[in-house]
Amino acid sequence: MSQQIAVAANIVKCIFAFLSIASSSTIIHMIRFSPRGLKSSYSRIVFGLSIGDILQSSGAFLGPFAVPRGTPESPMAMGTTLTCDYAGFILILGISATFQYLLFLIYYFWRRVKFRVSPQKFAYGEERYFHILICSIAISMASVAVGMKATNPTKYGSICVLNAYPFGCGRGDLGDENYVECTRGKSALKIARSFGILLVLSVLCLLSLLASITCHVYSIERTFSKPSSQRASNNDVNEQENENENLEQEEDNNADEAVADVNVNVDEANANGEGNHDDEKKQTLTQKALHQSILYIMAIFVTFAAPLAFLSSPDNLNQKYIGTLILWLNSTLFPTYGIFLILIYTRPKVKVLSEMYPNAPWLLCFKIVLFSGGETPPAHELNPPRRLPPSSRPELSEAQQEEYALSWPSLGESDAEDYEEMLSSMIATSRNKDLFDQLASDR
Repeated sequence: MSQQIAVAANIVKCIFAFLSIASSSTIIHMIRFSPRGLKSSYSRIVFGLSIGDILQSSGAFLGPFAVPRGTPESPMAMGTTLTCDYAGFILILGISATFQYLLFLIYYFWRRVKFRVSPQKFAYGEERYFHILICSIAISMASVAVGMKATNPTKYGSICVLNAYPFGCGRGDLGDENYVECTRGKSALKIARSFGILLVLSVLCLLSLLASITCHVYSIERTFSKPSSQRASNNDVNEQENENENLEQEEDNNADEAVADVNVNVDEANANGEGNHDDEKKQTLTQKALHQSILYIMAIFVTFAAPLAFLSSPDNLNQKYIGTLILWLNSTLFPTYGIFLILIYTRPKVKVLSEMYPNAPWLLCFKIVLFSGGETPPAHELNPPRRLPPSSRPELSEAQQEEYALSWPSLGESDAEDYEEMLSSMIATSRNKDLFDQLASDR
């Protein structure tokens, strides 16, 4: 492979890593400066997940430059062994934290959806111990790698990660003509395999929790498909349990927890005899939790497939076409988890806003959700498409109008007034929580 291709791949990786850092930083900003901030478990877990992505994306961004100067086949190298250790520490710390916080997030969905654990019980019970455990494991893994001098540059100087130095050393017999003695990281392969086993176990746990959530959703769908009289016969047993859950649920109003909290009162509609409409609503909300879980897991598979392929067999990079493929997959997918994360995190709010204003482009709805600082209420609190009264529409500055207009196709004079009216209404909708509550009561 030519050095030009290696340089191009590293530049592309740095660009995607920067976008991922910006995306995860945006999520942190939205959570930190929202009225409820870090008061809910869901917000705190996503906050930790975003920090993990920032760390791993930073390690990927710094990798090509942190490689020791003079490293073979590393055209962008300008660092030292110490800078490579720093970059490797950040990268391994971020990867470990990201995997563990994703597992924690799916576990949270599982506990809230299947076992109907209240937010307070989860927050004051197991959550604090999970945060301590995740931080301890992530720091320990990164520290062991650096302490054993196992953080070294990969081939083509892409990143500093678990690898012996120089690349390809210590393979074969001592008497071979092409045998190269390792100067650093002789135990890197053993450490990489140990860490790989932990990642595989995390993936298996993710799939197990997802399967459990899927089975639970299927059982809920079967329950809703039964006649109302048959469902009502099972409600007396759970009546007191539902009343206690309702009291605890009233204290959990975090806007970002809508998807995770969809099934806490799944039997409420049946107990109160509210009919098929509420049954369908609860069923839909339960499915949304499953959809979000699937999307979070799919994103981690897409971004980490290539790195895991490399760690499982580093010799693949020595093969011409396979090595080139892995290099480009690492450059285009590995540093993009933050981009997937912000799309998944804002998806429920953007979707509902798009349904309320079907003529608005997706990009415009996405921008409004971002610029409103996460103020859009949960999906189940929103209302059908409806014009807001003129008194509730904010006045837009010229800069705001120009910024939002970039997401809207060219309009004729006859459409300009309708567009400005809709835009003002959308922004007010995304920011005015009290107005939402008032409209919700009119439904």
